[in-house]
Amino acid sequence: MADAQIIITVDEMASDCESKIKHALERINGVERVIVNLENKKISIEFDDEKINEQLIKETIEDEGYIVK
Repeated sequence: MADAQIIITVDEMASDCESKIKHALERINGVERVIVNLENKKISIEFDDEKINEQLIKETIEDEGYIVK
């Protein structure tokens, strides 16, 4: 298992967005931990970079309707 972490800034997140984003990311094989910080509009994702990459993570967030900075 190769651990990696990415912190992504997402515009226009509200309180109901946290569970939606977490659920979408946690469905991906290789995502180990998701922390959503609504105050600073950042998402911290720990993942296995042998199974997935940063691009897939960003695309998943965008597929949920959010703009990744």
